Amino acid sequence: MENYLAALATHTGPLLAIFFAAFLQAITGFGLVIVAAPLLMFFYDPKIVVPVMLLLACSGNTVQAYLMRKKANLPLIGHLAIGVLLGIPIGFFVFDYVSSDTLKVWISTVVFLSLLIMQISHRHIPESRRNTIITGMCSGFSSMTTGMAGPPFLIYLAYTKMSAETFRATCFVFFLCCNSTSLIGYLIGGHPLTAAVHEFVYLLPALAAGLSLGHALARFIPTSLLRRLIFFVLYATCIYTIWSVVSKG
Repeated sequence: MENYLAALATHTGPLLAIFFAAFLQAITGFGLVIVAAPLLMFFYDPKIVVPVMLLLACSGNTVQAYLMRKKANLPLIGHLAIGVLLGIPIGFFVFDYVSSDTLKVWISTVVFLSLLIMQISHRHIPESRRNTIITGMCSGFSSMTTGMAGPPFLIYLAYTKMSAETFRATCFVFFLCCNSTSLIGYLIGGHPLTAAVHEFVYLLPALAAGLSLGHALARFIPTSLLRRLIFFVLYATCIYTIWSVVSKG
């Protein structure tokens, strides 16, 4: 235990990043991964960040998915899962093939474009079996290469007719399935997860603390102000990350 606590002191930066992301998610509902991934790349290689974020996301979704599983849209999740299984092998090939710097630019670009689309796009994508499978495929690919299954899913269902409760339950169950399947994909592909699991163990307390404090303070903090802060921080982080990699070349 003493060694564990001593090691926590060397993880101050990553712990603060996860705490900040979890705190904001608890208050705003904004995705944990899309906030934390760009920040963690200041401290870790991107090829460590992606599986670490998948492990953290699974931890954050497991309990909520179990509690709300009966309210989830399971037929929709089933069609999404078909797409995920198609997208994961392609995503793993890209993840395994590209360099860390390329992956860093890719993750930052995906976050940047996702933020833009979430703010300015009002396009309604019709729900159908074909579009659902394609969305699942994009989510599987994105999960393997960035740790983020959320952007394609949320863009597709931005104008869904599901009730808020059903939508939340569907999110939790789908993200748990997609993220856990992605981790299995890494194992099948022979990508070592030892380093990611090691860092995950140290970052887990920050996840729990951030979520707990966020839930406790949610009613006292204006959500709209925090959302603007999130967008500003992430835009700045993504632009800086892309510039730092490009300027090296």
